[in-house]
Amino acid sequence: MANSNSPFGFMQYYGGAGGAPTFAQSTYRIASGNSTAIYFGDAVVPVTGTPTGLITQATASTVVITGIFVGCKYLSTSQKRPVWGRYWPGADATGDVEAYVIDDPNARFVVMGGGTTFNATGTLSAMTASPIGQYAQLNVGTGNAATGASGMYIDTKGTTVTYPFIVTGLITDPPGAVGSDPFTAYNWVIVGFNNQINRTNGAGPTGIS
Repeated sequence: MANSNSPFGFMQYYGGAGGAPTFAQSTYRIASGNSTAIYFGDAVVPVTGTPTGLITQATASTVVITGIFVGCKYLSTSQKRPVWGRYWPGADATGDVEAYVIDDPNARFVVMGGGTTFNATGTLSAMTASPIGQYAQLNVGTGNAATGASGMYIDTKGTTVTYPFIVTGLITDPPGAVGSDPFTAYNWVIVGFNNQINRTNGAGPTGIS
């Protein structure tokens, strides 16, 4: 089966660091007036110029990211009751939203690579080139309001040390599954945090240690 251009955001890779059941998940807040939707699997960043702990959806930039959003709870203005959701729709909260974010500095995530940017060359047994070790920039894509799923993916790689992620591996199993062909477009890759609030090494972010 060929790879598919179907981004899904940053999905926790359980071969990485972090312990069950929370995988270093922390609680942050979304301002009730924040009209930007945040989807399950979106990267999020701190909101500047406001009290500590507020977050919003990340964009393609070199701003230090907080982590990966995995759900929220808020008091629904319309339903007059607490609501737990996979995503923040951008409205309908009385008071700030309680947001759940994976911010473990050693966490790993599976994400789709845009186009052929993150393809390897050669063969599985003898790769002649690979994106592993490269820094990666995100693309917001389009989230799905019906499922709450993120539409983020990565589509730029390079040596820019302030990119938010670093590629640590490629998905190659099971053979024939969507995303498991590392030599064609839209392959799935494994990334770790690079430019992230809990990863400042020495003079600046330097990736996985």
